[in-house]
Amino acid sequence: MEAWWQGLSLLNKAFFLMAMGFSTLFLWQVISMFLGMGGDSHCLDQMDAHSGADFHHGDAQTDHPHSGDGGGVTFSLVSIRSVLAFGTLFSWAGTLYLATGTSAPMAVLFSAMWGLAAMVGVSYLVYCLLGMQETGTASLWSAVGEKGVVYMNVPENGMGKIRVMVKGVICFVNARTTTNEALPAGTPVRVVGVTGDNALQIERTNSPAGE
Repeated sequence: MEAWWQGLSLLNKAFFLMAMGFSTLFLWQVISMFLGMGGDSHCLDQMDAHSGADFHHGDAQTDHPHSGDGGGVTFSLVSIRSVLAFGTLFSWAGTLYLATGTSAPMAVLFSAMWGLAAMVGVSYLVYCLLGMQETGTASLWSAVGEKGVVYMNVPENGMGKIRVMVKGVICFVNARTTTNEALPAGTPVRVVGVTGDNALQIERTNSPAGE
């Protein structure tokens, strides 16, 4: 191993160290992204299938206040993940090109092209995933005004789950109270809004769901 390392050029050593560092950071970012977007609302796919193919992001932007300034998900080439993707593929490509005897200038050029391709690919993937997440959040707005029942205790200043009808489908969705009060399982509630973390805002009601 030591002999192999000593036999590498300075540029190849630099590429290899960059590859190890960028790979670790990129893997951590990808895992964090998928964990963060997984969500706990178990019926969003069913809701979109039930509502048909005519549910678009534009409708959500117009009809639902959760979209804020009215802008939808936009494609952004430069982000932490895309830069890490560039660095990862650039450094690994450089390491391999130099190992096969490619000249340093050509290795850097080819590696940069691979890095740019990775940058565009990751940016597009993130764009698609964010679009899917926005669609799911928009779907939750159809539950506003519906009555439901607390399924898992909603703690004070915390999050629980409720059973509620969303786009004609019975769902178990994360929920918080507007008054920060604790609601035990079985409490009848009404949906009054949607939070920024894909949870419903609820308030206690005296009449059960269906009335």
